[in-house]
Amino acid sequence: MEHLPDIKQLQDSLKGKVDRLSYLNQGGFKAVYKGYVHERLEAIKVVYIPADINKEDERIELIGRVKREIEALDKCKSPEFVHLGSLPTELININGIDYILYSEEFLDGENLRSKLKQNHKPDLPELIHLTVTLLKAIKLLKENDLIHRDIKPGNTIKLKSHERPFVILDLGVAFKIHGTALTRNSMFRPGTLPYMAPEMFNPRFRENLDYRSDMYSAGVTVYEYASGVHPIRKRGEDAYTTMYRILKTQPQSLSTLRPDLPSDFCKIIDQLIKKLPALRPASIQMLLKKVKESS
Repeated sequence: MEHLPDIKQLQDSLKGKVDRLSYLNQGGFKAVYKGYVHERLEAIKVVYIPADINKEDERIELIGRVKREIEALDKCKSPEFVHLGSLPTELININGIDYILYSEEFLDGENLRSKLKQNHKPDLPELIHLTVTLLKAIKLLKENDLIHRDIKPGNTIKLKSHERPFVILDLGVAFKIHGTALTRNSMFRPGTLPYMAPEMFNPRFRENLDYRSDMYSAGVTVYEYASGVHPIRKRGEDAYTTMYRILKTQPQSLSTLRPDLPSDFCKIIDQLIKKLPALRPASIQMLLKKVKESS
């Protein structure tokens, strides 16, 4: 993150609202800390807002994305999504640099990317829990005319809770159907390349984008978590090659890599990552029923 704020200065700027602040991680324009708000541990999000007049479009877009993420999380109040914290959105200035600050609940768990690096091999019940969580989240987003656009292992947290085994993070690039476009560059596609649906590379993708692109990303996420192998991308390849593979390469069935899993479950995941949106399942409710029955 550019212009990462000094933690002591950040603590001082919060004026006693947060105690025992400590740094967690950063990426892009955002840094994440943890601290106690009224004796409750929360994740403190700090977003850098460029002040350069030549980056005015970038500034407007970043502010818009923070606003949209908070609005989306406020609408999607369910166990499948991270919950907003008790700190309201606030613009702060440290050493002449602007930041937007807000908080979310602190989740004590590991993201799936970390689990993959540990060569974790999930069993069928865990995979069903994950798939159900992702599908329920997509269903709720769809009901609110939203598309996540960045479902991936790094944005999915595994918790030690049977009632809430997985939670989805980061709606910062969520797309509002029929809403105002936030990205000024029409050629830019927000999200993470290896988890983008093929239709995202259509020049007019915004006109036809719907929940099925999230279903594709969910399918890739479950496939990779189950097998330890991404269904499309090869390690070390460049972005252009990955994009070509997303458009043209047919992945092998999940059952090839996980023959111990029921064929019905593997077929569901295979269908989620079909190239054409029309070939992916249309009814999320029916799909949820099939996933639960696939054990």
